[in-house]
Amino acid sequence: MPLKRLHARLRWARSLSKGIQRGDVWPSAGRTRPVDAPQGTVRQSRRAGPLARLRAEVGWFEEVTHTLEAPGLEQSVDILHLTDVHLREPGAWLDSLCDNLRRLRPPDLIVITGDLVTRGWTSTTVDAFLSSLPRSRLGAFAILGNWEHWSGATGPTWRSRLADHGVRLLVNECAWAGPLRIFGSDDHLAGEPDLRSLHEPSTQPTLVLTHSPAHFPAVAGDGVVAVLSGHTHGGQVRVPWLGVPWVPRGSDGYVGGWYRQGATWLHVSPGLGWSIAPVRMWCPPELSRVVLKPRYLD
Repeated sequence: MPLKRLHARLRWARSLSKGIQRGDVWPSAGRTRPVDAPQGTVRQSRRAGPLARLRAEVGWFEEVTHTLEAPGLEQSVDILHLTDVHLREPGAWLDSLCDNLRRLRPPDLIVITGDLVTRGWTSTTVDAFLSSLPRSRLGAFAILGNWEHWSGATGPTWRSRLADHGVRLLVNECAWAGPLRIFGSDDHLAGEPDLRSLHEPSTQPTLVLTHSPAHFPAVAGDGVVAVLSGHTHGGQVRVPWLGVPWVPRGSDGYVGGWYRQGATWLHVSPGLGWSIAPVRMWCPPELSRVVLKPRYLD
């Protein structure tokens, strides 16, 4: 075996070992299937056997629509939620993802909830992805995930790169998009989240963006209709009858799907990319659309 290939395999083995140590193995919360949105979840229908899944599922990019009634809204808001893209270098996977993005029906709002990049990312890759985003009448917003912190994608340069493509970075701050107030938290695992802006009085329903779902209990509360997060990849692999073999630290039992605390709902998207190895099984990448609909209280 060539020395270069052996070195690559040893580096992958070290990465796998570190990753396992930083998470939970066979979490009990990963034994059940993700719960659908309160007002329904619509998925694309695909049929594939185990071998086809192993070869192709990592690049399916399914569009999944989740519907949630939100008190305080006077009009529906169609949100394209993208997370855990884990951009690295240019290639066929990125080309396919960008092609899928360009063919999407334009949403009202785009949110990117962290881990847009991973170690080894290039500016060319990031620019290609961001330039493929569909237009959105209420704008586009992004937050930081653990891999932005760990790979140097922070600070004024990162904020400026996103802004060049019409994406506003939110770090412990609020913004307004039509009928919604949006709060973007710094990453719960690798950053320094500060919730003071979130707790300022507001008459508008609030949407919270936080990368790690473990932050959910801290950000849920009055006026927060929904929290959108990622980080877990939905497990990336879901073994039939056994569940999810591993989730990263910062998941805290929120593996994927919908969860509720009081009047606030959390959606944990399985995301688009992959970690450690380019494999997904029974857990395809998801282009999540979250449709917030008005709910009129008696």
